Amino acid sequence: MPVALLWWGVIWMQNVIAELTLDRKQPRPIYTEYVQADGGIVTLSHKTITSVRTFTLHKYNAELRHEWSQDIFEQTLGEEPLHLAVIENQIWTFTQRSEGQKRYIYGYLLSTEGKVLFRQKLLFTVESASRTSKIELKYAPNRKYACLSFSVRVASDSADRIRFFLVGPDTAYAGEWILPYREKELEIRRAIQPSHEGHLFALGAVKSSESPYPKYFLFRYVPEANITLSVPLEVENLYLIEPTFRIEKGGGARIAAFYSLKRGSEQVQGILFARVESSGFFLSGIQKTPLPTEVLQRFLSERQIARGRGIPDLYLDHLIPRADGGVLLIGEQFYIVTTTFRDFYGFWYTQDNYHYEDIVIFAIDSLGNLEWFRIIPKSQTGTMDTELSYALLVGGQKIYFLYRSYTRGMGTQVFLVTLDEKGNLSAPRPFISGFRSSDAFYRKLARQLNNTEGLIAYTRERAGQFVLARIELE
Repeated sequence: MPVALLWWGVIWMQNVIAELTLDRKQPRPIYTEYVQADGGIVTLSHKTITSVRTFTLHKYNAELRHEWSQDIFEQTLGEEPLHLAVIENQIWTFTQRSEGQKRYIYGYLLSTEGKVLFRQKLLFTVESASRTSKIELKYAPNRKYACLSFSVRVASDSADRIRFFLVGPDTAYAGEWILPYREKELEIRRAIQPSHEGHLFALGAVKSSESPYPKYFLFRYVPEANITLSVPLEVENLYLIEPTFRIEKGGGARIAAFYSLKRGSEQVQGILFARVESSGFFLSGIQKTPLPTEVLQRFLSERQIARGRGIPDLYLDHLIPRADGGVLLIGEQFYIVTTTFRDFYGFWYTQDNYHYEDIVIFAIDSLGNLEWFRIIPKSQTGTMDTELSYALLVGGQKIYFLYRSYTRGMGTQVFLVTLDEKGNLSAPRPFISGFRSSDAFYRKLARQLNNTEGLIAYTRERAGQFVLARIELE
């Protein structure tokens, strides 16, 4: 049974509320989720480091003290963990089992007190499913709903469709969303996300025979009425680059995207911000802003700027609402370099090198105008992207950027940069005391717990420890 250790300390300048430290003899979490009902967390792991066929849930309170453990399932006949979700006082463990071209999705439901309500309930079956097909889990902005979604493989001339399982305070059911385009025409580009009301939103790219370049659409599905609303994300003479959206109460959404002025180009030359109105589901308040010269100069030469080039490989990651009605748009420069080389014995190998570069932040006011921008310089390269890129946590007054990097004189560290509401950036500073190059920082396991707290995960390899640290956010 994992043992929680309570620490009141400091990770450099950041207060630590509690730490859960697991040693070499204790299994590390596969999934970790926040329990909004009581402020605790729940983890899914192997029962022990030797009992790897048994999967167990562990519940911890807000101080990360252990409350209970419950064995969930035995890994027999190919059943394996898929996702973990917590909605109010419900803890859902989702598993999957493949048999030929069929994939079976099961659910296990427990209360936050550890009472088992049911085990291995078949939620849905997917025909002709590839084992590599991705099943995604997304929460509504208010965390009152969670949606498990899976793109169903159908004939290319059939309507595209998504199988889903929607969990809410008083609902839990499987359904199928049939989209108004054929499978060969539509590609869903952002994970299916439930709204505050339990409706489903998706952003897709639609191809047509009239143009080699896709058009982006935002879709909204109303399950109780079985209707799909859609709005094209189009602005004359602008070509959007991987838009993103944020759902608002009432069924509307905010849309943001980088754009290019050249068809087919992914060189960023400006920012687009707009709203999708709930009533009528149409695009409004469209605001387009060219990138300031100061931003372009960070990435391009004066000659390139004069020729009208944009920033390559810049992608939008986050759309964060501001208290004054505006938003922050956060993106990162990312690209992959593939190299082929020959070893000593004459064998040829191909290797991907991941490059995660600067973080760029844009502040947009309530009217869609650009107020200011900031750049966090960094350079991360590796053959695996597990510890590359950055983790983001949002406090009431500051945003926290955490990333692992090497700096001359400091070595390999996890660095912290904070951004306040006025756009003031702190200098990067080491975040985890005693962090070594052999240690690991799991930025993908970082979690926003609430408006004032976050969760991070890292290892201390020399001590053989895995640490979950609950930290206070300003």
